[in-house]
Amino acid sequence: MLFEIPEKPLVCSEAWKSKDILGGGDLIHYLSSDHLNEIHEVVKKLRTLKKTIENVKPEDFDYPELSIFLKNFIESNLKQGLGFGVIRGFPIEQYSDEEAAMLYWGMGTHMGLPVSQNGMGHRLGHVFDQGLEYEKLNVRGYQTNHKLNYHTDSSDLVGLMCLRKAKEGGLSSVACGHSIFNTILKTHPEYLPILFSGFEYDRRGEAAPFQSEISGKRPVFALANGQLSVGYVRQPIKTARIKMDKKFTAEELAALDYFDSVAANPDNVFSMMLEPGDIQFCNNHLVLHSRTEYVDHDDIKKQRHMLRLWIKVENIRSLDNRQTEFDPITGWSRREGFLPKGMTMRNGEVVPA
Repeated sequence: MLFEIPEKPLVCSEAWKSKDILGGGDLIHYLSSDHLNEIHEVVKKLRTLKKTIENVKPEDFDYPELSIFLKNFIESNLKQGLGFGVIRGFPIEQYSDEEAAMLYWGMGTHMGLPVSQNGMGHRLGHVFDQGLEYEKLNVRGYQTNHKLNYHTDSSDLVGLMCLRKAKEGGLSSVACGHSIFNTILKTHPEYLPILFSGFEYDRRGEAAPFQSEISGKRPVFALANGQLSVGYVRQPIKTARIKMDKKFTAEELAALDYFDSVAANPDNVFSMMLEPGDIQFCNNHLVLHSRTEYVDHDDIKKQRHMLRLWIKVENIRSLDNRQTEFDPITGWSRREGFLPKGMTMRNGEVVPA
């Protein structure tokens, strides 16, 4: 066996339970009037220069106080402890969708390096229902209104800014990776070698020219320099086996099913509804996230719409080689796209090109 598995439960701030997060006060950080003034000054400059999401650059965002706030937020909430948090107070109603998108992306550049999220190289993702079926091959969850099981994304941090919430549903939840490990160690330790060994991933039609359609194995849990990390998405594991024409063993299915059930255990989960202007960030090495199914408004201008960032942050976590080499879909930070394929921004709305 080429990997190490902890033999005792992990006792640390990262191994939280839902009861430890009383009311969510420790995870919510509010923007101050100074931060809002900086944001507004940046907007005035962007308007004067007639900047768009396609040509805006990191140097367009002068955020001296906000930059300090964001770096402290990473240190206090994301690198350790909860592994997630919410920034609240962004005045979403004052700006167009495109202005909000530029401001949000600019915030991301002060946190790390925004990286590509799909095969088209989009560094700013638009999460809304495109009328697709999640169970179909090469469909990703953010393109649907389906319930999403607990999973991680392929970046150090994932951020969601809420432009508009759904008519019903769409509750956001986060599950603690360390507590999931502790539960499995206590109740079904025989599953841990399978989870530490890992699974192949389907790149879902978004492989780069130098990549194969199916990735090598990525561990669900890994230990490096004494730090445990988690990485998991069930659907591309499932479709990889379909494309490989390779069946799961009974033990593999049992391990995956049990992982899902422990991740969804209310003891390991914190849930909240993201309101317009809220920005949630998660450390993909510490926590998993999910979303309930939602029903949208009939009016397209009111429909649920989230903006997503994937951000690379230096020294956020010790990872083993199987994780750092893993690139299921992206990693093309040199790509320049911002909008979904076939879509454009017109009058502040994402519409067909």
